Amino acid sequence: MYAGLAVILIACAACSDSPTGPIALTRVEAHVQDSPGPGTVAGTFAGNFSASVWDGDEWVALGSPNGITVALQSGALTTVHGEQSVPAGSYSRVRLVLQDVTARVASGSSIGGTTLTSDRTITLGGSNQRVDLAISVSSFDVGDDPAIRRRIVFDLRSAQWLTSNVVQSGVVDDAALQSAVTASTVVEPR
Repeated sequence: MYAGLAVILIACAACSDSPTGPIALTRVEAHVQDSPGPGTVAGTFAGNFSASVWDGDEWVALGSPNGITVALQSGALTTVHGEQSVPAGSYSRVRLVLQDVTARVASGSSIGGTTLTSDRTITLGGSNQRVDLAISVSSFDVGDDPAIRRRIVFDLRSAQWLTSNVVQSGVVDDAALQSAVTASTVVEPR
C-alpha cells in the first residue's frame, strides 16, 4: 500500500516541474545575424549563444546554449535554437545571452579607414566574457496554431561598435553591445 502511495506522490511531484500554462502548438525559433556595414569586413563570431522569451514573470529558455559560428557583417541568418515549444501566452521581451563569444576579423578588412594587415580577435563582454542582452519587441502571442511559427531574429549590428579602438583593444564592452544589438519577430508558415 505504501509503495502505491509513493508512486502517486512521485508522479504528482513530477507534474509540478512542468512549465506554467499549457504548451502552445505554435513553435518559436531564434536566429542571429550581423547586418552588412560600410567598408569591407570579413570574419566570424564564434562561441555560445542562447535565446529566451519573457512571459511577464520569468525567462523561458528556447534551448541550451549552442556553440555556433556567425558570419561577420554578411546578413546571413544562423540558427541559435530551432523550433521550440513554449507556454501559450503573450511575450514582449526577448533575450540573447553570449558566453565566451569572440569576433575574429580577417586580414584585409577595412575598419574606420584602416585596413588590417593580420587577423584580429575581439572578446565580447569584457573580462567575464558574458553579455546578457534583454530587448523589448512588439508584443506577440504564441498560441494553438501548429501551421505557423514565430521567428525571432537578433541582429548583432557590429558596424555600430566594431571601431578601430575596439580592434586595437581587442575587447568590446557590454554597453556598446547593449546599444547596438536589435531584435525583431515575424510570424511565418511552418
